[in-house]
Amino acid sequence: MGIDITCPTCGHDDRVQRVPAVRTNGTTTVSGQDYRSGVAVSSGGLIPVLGSTAIDRTYSTHLSTSLALAPLKRGSGKLVFFGLILAIPALIFFLIAIVNFSDPKATTPLAVFLIANFLLISAMATPSLLLFWIAAYRSRRNSRISRGIAASKRIWSAGYYCHRCGYCYWPHPIAPGIPARQSVTPENYRRIVWSAGGYANL
Repeated sequence: MGIDITCPTCGHDDRVQRVPAVRTNGTTTVSGQDYRSGVAVSSGGLIPVLGSTAIDRTYSTHLSTSLALAPLKRGSGKLVFFGLILAIPALIFFLIAIVNFSDPKATTPLAVFLIANFLLISAMATPSLLLFWIAAYRSRRNSRISRGIAASKRIWSAGYYCHRCGYCYWPHPIAPGIPARQSVTPENYRRIVWSAGGYANL
């Protein structure tokens, strides 16, 4: 005996589609060339520079976006790279402070020297520390999504969408707490799926 996949709202199944298929059909990747221009410095002065690069752009419909399995993961590699670059001046000033601290001819009072250098180095290190903090937050967020994908994917892939009514539903019980044979909006469908994966509040 087959599963009854008729929509619980309209009672029809002629415009019913599985959620993964709706998501796939609503996402398109386009490849092409992107052209860039700029200015470079050479021994003869400034010269114009033109270049091109291969790009892939992904477009999604509003419906496809609302039925996403999980939030997009955000990379942290560039943040760490720029954080390391921004940390170089603070490191240089820290080394200079150590050299000046060991200078026997220094006349600045020790307390003033320490406070001034601490404030200066802290101010210079703040941008890099902020980037490192954001990178660590993104890594924890990505790990949380990765841990929950398996649980949420089973629930997400079992759902259907009715193009006639604009509602999602599960035709049969999937897991405790998942409403079977009840119409829900795509946004609520996504919230239920993301909650099952433990990343609804990201």
